[in-house]
Amino acid sequence: MKHVAPVHPELETERLRLVAPVGPGFDATAAFLMEGAPRFVGQSTDEAAWWSVATIVGHWHLRGYGHFALLDKATGVPLGLVGPWYPRNWPEPELTWHLLEGCEGRGYATEAARRVLDWVFDDLRWSSCISLVGDDNAPSTNMAIRLGATREGLFNHPMTGDMRIWRHAPGGQCA
Repeated sequence: MKHVAPVHPELETERLRLVAPVGPGFDATAAFLMEGAPRFVGQSTDEAAWWSVATIVGHWHLRGYGHFALLDKATGVPLGLVGPWYPRNWPEPELTWHLLEGCEGRGYATEAARRVLDWVFDDLRWSSCISLVGDDNAPSTNMAIRLGATREGLFNHPMTGDMRIWRHAPGGQCA
């Protein structure tokens, strides 16, 4: 039996390249387990972070989509992760974002999320998706609002407790 490697999309914005962190040209382990990288969803050790990266890579293989690595278009430097996420027992597909330390406040996550929303609505043909944000996370709440998301009820996240549901729909993005 011949094994054919899956094709992973690459998206672009004015400043960013969004690549699947599973492609042959991207070393997710080097980029996201390096010194100073955030520990996604509360991960605090290198071993826990390794499992987080393995989960992100595995999501692409199981679902055919997942987090994109954000790369600075001019330098190729990794800036974070943005993309669709739908683990088992989740209420529905989610758009998530995580920036590396020092990359916040420059509009990278919003720019990337807008491009990813176009991709999930146009190419994957989703009718909507959500983002789960803690009510105490003002930067992410503000980003959901900038993206044109609508505030809904709560989802009890198994690791972080109650998270606010923000609904994204085609054409709902603010300029």
